[in-house]
Amino acid sequence: MLKSVSGAPPVRLAIIGAGVMGRNHLRVAKLMGIEIAGIADVNTQQARDIAGEFGVDVLTNLHDLDAAVIAVPTAVHGIMAFPLLQDGVHCLVEKPFASNESECRRLIEAAAIGGAVLQVGHIERFNPAMEALAGHAINPAHMTALTARRMGPASARITDVSVVADLMVHDLDAILALKPVAVTGVEANGGRDHAEAKLTFADGAVATLTASRTSSERIRDLAIDTVHGRYHLDYLTRSLTARGQPAEVFAGDALGAQLKHFMGSIAAKSLPRVTGEAALEVMKLAWRIEAALGLQV
Repeated sequence: MLKSVSGAPPVRLAIIGAGVMGRNHLRVAKLMGIEIAGIADVNTQQARDIAGEFGVDVLTNLHDLDAAVIAVPTAVHGIMAFPLLQDGVHCLVEKPFASNESECRRLIEAAAIGGAVLQVGHIERFNPAMEALAGHAINPAHMTALTARRMGPASARITDVSVVADLMVHDLDAILALKPVAVTGVEANGGRDHAEAKLTFADGAVATLTASRTSSERIRDLAIDTVHGRYHLDYLTRSLTARGQPAEVFAGDALGAQLKHFMGSIAAKSLPRVTGEAALEVMKLAWRIEAALGLQV
């Protein structure tokens, strides 16, 4: 079982949301030995079913919590997370962070007021191949072109946001983490379920992103062209090809690594890898793309 530091009682984790992601978080947390406070959902029967499956309690109120995973629809992220963060409850908020900039900023401010860890669930940062790529410490100035593809068939799991907020945000987060350079131009075409975007950086580099919920083929990859050669990352196979070398495949579970990092940030009282501020920058870029697509009014 994961313990907190200094002999204090272990941090008990609540799962808010009994959908697919809430269930996944609960399953992984149980496997990791994290102490579970319980699971909550407006659909009480669904919460009871999952609680029974994993042998945990159904939460009837959200008082006196230590930490929580917020895995509810994006439109209610703020409603659920704001009072918890303000009360000092550490929160891992699933992506996309929130529906608008003011809501994102309210959550960031609430975490500051409550002294709580606020981490946003951009899980690809914890993909072992992405961690290996980050380990290469590529100079952002040496990156000339980045190409990201995230495509697959439609899913009943996400219906409340566009493909940009649903899928492309993963790649926007990865690209902004690897190349923290101002984006000076945004072009996009497509629609709610299939979108292509071109980003131009202040140094002249270009990123091209494709996200689709209408493709029969499932693809999740990222290519980076640099002045010293190309890197190619496949998120699905957790493999990395670096500058013509044979591809390396890396073992590891991204969801488990993300939860471990969240709990570690709580114990160490340190900033998480994906802060609210970083997630807000991703969302601001996603909203620029949606505006270019005519999806925002």
